[in-house]
Amino acid sequence: MRTVRTLLTSAVLGTALAVSLSVATPAHAETLRNVYYYDWDCHRVGNLGIQSGWWSSYRCSYEYNFWFLYA
Repeated sequence: MRTVRTLLTSAVLGTALAVSLSVATPAHAETLRNVYYYDWDCHRVGNLGIQSGWWSSYRCSYEYNFWFLYA
């Protein structure tokens, strides 16, 4: 019974790994860059990132009383 459980666990983990590696994210996917208290600070860093060439676009989103910078 222990051998069957070990083999089954290995098979499940192997399948999960194969699925996670095969699912590709798009090249333009947004990534959370930072969290801010104020909208002006979020936009300041977003613009700095564009000027510095860190990213080509950004978005500030207000959620849970914080500003989230996605780029």
